[in-house]
Amino acid sequence: MSLAMWLADGADPAQMSPEEVRRLQTALGVREEQAIARLEALVNQQSELVARGAATPSPALRRALARRHARLAEDIEDTDRELARLGKELAGLRAIRGLLREGAVLAAPGDCAPLLALLDDQAAAEDDFASQLGAALRAGSVPRQAARSRRAGPDLMELWERMDRGEAASPRDLLRRADADEE
Repeated sequence: MSLAMWLADGADPAQMSPEEVRRLQTALGVREEQAIARLEALVNQQSELVARGAATPSPALRRALARRHARLAEDIEDTDRELARLGKELAGLRAIRGLLREGAVLAAPGDCAPLLALLDDQAAAEDDFASQLGAALRAGSVPRQAARSRRAGPDLMELWERMDRGEAASPRDLLRRADADEE
């Protein structure tokens, strides 16, 4: 069962045990790994099609390869959406586990439509979903400022985007620049 199904079915969060949340996290983690492998395979297939099209002079074959490429692009987009959703669900489950560890009193969020919309919104961040889910599930407890464990280090998404823009040839180059900037 996914977190979205759990929310939509109106399950009682007060009845959830940490073990149940952990099992759900494990199952979603497996689904995420499968989606990652599927996405990698799709991207590789797409690259192979481009190379095959470049190697052939046949316009008919190139059109057929271009159609396949377009279908793969749609599959990649679907898998991207799935990965974004799985990431948010995993972040939400981490938030629930944290609330259970704190001993917070949990209650059903009532109207789940905003949470489900946020879950489907690809532009929404995982942390935003997790914090809104946590706030929606809290009931009767005073919100404490939990110390957020943020690992020091570069933001990988930013590093990869800088590589995409051609600012460096490898992540190592960007990390060296970031270390030099900090000194």
